[in-house]
Amino acid sequence: MKKGQSIIGVFLFLIIGIILVVGLLTVLFQTNSSNDKEKTEMKKESIHIVAIGDSLTEGVGDTTNSGGYVPLVANLLEETDNYKKITTSNYGKSGDRSDQILARFNENKAMQEDVEGADIVVLTVGGNDIIQTFKQNFLTIAEDSFIAPRETYEENLRMLFTAIKEVNPESELYIFGIYNPYSAYFPEITEMQTILKEWNNQTQEVVNETENATFVSIADLFDQTLIQEEKEEPLIDGTDQKKSEVKNPYLYEEDLFHPNEAGYELMAEILFQAIIK
Repeated sequence: MKKGQSIIGVFLFLIIGIILVVGLLTVLFQTNSSNDKEKTEMKKESIHIVAIGDSLTEGVGDTTNSGGYVPLVANLLEETDNYKKITTSNYGKSGDRSDQILARFNENKAMQEDVEGADIVVLTVGGNDIIQTFKQNFLTIAEDSFIAPRETYEENLRMLFTAIKEVNPESELYIFGIYNPYSAYFPEITEMQTILKEWNNQTQEVVNETENATFVSIADLFDQTLIQEEKEEPLIDGTDQKKSEVKNPYLYEEDLFHPNEAGYELMAEILFQAIIK
């Protein structure tokens, strides 16, 4: 009798064990299925990027005429396999100052409607404000002469941020900082570095006041990157001499100011890292 009860007990124990294992596997399977479903839903998500700004948004220096950093960052996001589709709009206009970009946004209903449907808005603003001040001061660099223009720029930028957020409060806003393309060539001109640093600090302040806004710094990467390149030049006697030349691999050789293709790839990579952070 006891032996029969013992066998029954072992049998019941095995049955209960099997039920528990099956139950656990079912829960794990459902969890994995749920995670797979979430990943699938994430992959189906589409995002729209609107880029607004000056020549850096237009893509001046990009000899492929593809639009600078804009399509490049879209490609990087697509490669993550998290999005089904990335769409972009480019409202870059070479030479525009902050006041002109602000006016363009306020007057352009199509741009406003585009921003209304955007998930991400990216800006390049301020470089032409500095250039204008530089020209007005007869190409001299006096730090005091940049204070008033910087304050005007800050006011324009704040109004632009406000206008964008009024159209689309949920948008993620990114703004590139300003870089000095000549700092590595002329490191002795420290005044320009100071001016640009203060300009970027003003931009950072406006960003800090704005919800879902990010400052994307590119100053260090463009300012301090030089390579030594040797070239052979013919002499009068027909022989060649080697000449060492210093150049920035990220700048457009036609003006040594705007990024080239590699420079825009760099901008896209930095922006991409900021977006996925």
